[in-house]
Amino acid sequence: MNLKNQLYKFDNLITSYSSKSIYNYYLGLSRTFLAIGTLLTLLFTNEKIMFKSGIHPIWNNQIVPINHFNIFEIVPTNYITLTKWIICLILIVIATGWRPRITCIFHWYISACFLNSALDIEGGDQITSNITLLMIPILLIDNRKWHWDNNIYIENITLLKIRAIISNTIFYLIKIQVCVIYLHSAIGKLNVTQWLNGTAPYYWFNHPIFGMNNWLKPLINPLLTNNYIAFIISWSIMIFELILASSILIEKKYFKILFKIAIFFHLMIILIHGLFSFFFAMASVLCIYFLIDYYNYNKLKVYEKK
Repeated sequence: MNLKNQLYKFDNLITSYSSKSIYNYYLGLSRTFLAIGTLLTLLFTNEKIMFKSGIHPIWNNQIVPINHFNIFEIVPTNYITLTKWIICLILIVIATGWRPRITCIFHWYISACFLNSALDIEGGDQITSNITLLMIPILLIDNRKWHWDNNIYIENITLLKIRAIISNTIFYLIKIQVCVIYLHSAIGKLNVTQWLNGTAPYYWFNHPIFGMNNWLKPLINPLLTNNYIAFIISWSIMIFELILASSILIEKKYFKILFKIAIFFHLMIILIHGLFSFFFAMASVLCIYFLIDYYNYNKLKVYEKK
């Protein structure tokens, strides 16, 4: 009898775990954000300098497996512009949400090739490559025509459970990765004296490459040169990143407000540092981290496939 009770509890646990679906509008929005980030970088960058300058530190590095078939390294210089526009068209298709099962492989391939070939990359490009790779198992079992559809079509309930278990497991692995991103950022700052004493924002905001535009300096620098305000800004950033990292453990009812604050936080990074692709990468992972679960209270709607 005890064994039957245990099996019954286990069956209930599996049923509960598999009754939640991540295949909703916000998974699609996440993919669209990732595609837009890479697309904007390609559109507003000189491709011959970005990919064919000959000074990239890991060009022809055989240790990186993808460099054996990296499109940006394989094509001759004369065809790099045509290659760029073809890839931009593919990214537009991905951003529209058409056939995620088909486009997910292309999305990761483009992101990984860009990361390992582009001369000038930042954290957003690394995140995009990682997340598109982790999304592949989720999307290969996604039979929706558009990733904006909130309903998944399935023939039988057993197959539904298997798909849900696989997709939910990968989904929580991605959430752990997002948690680690913010935790690593916060913990890393705690080891830097300038962040602890409040002077780091001044240095970063006035960085010759990543710093703010000249028109902002008369507005922002008076705040950063005030010891109390600079200290508050510095510690507010670290505390907020710790809050975001710990959000993986808090109640879902707080997810929407945390998402809005986090999006505002990253919009400020665009304003100060001009990191557009980083914003879209973080907006994508924030959709996964907060919104998919927030709007996932209802049981999965299952429809018979026609």
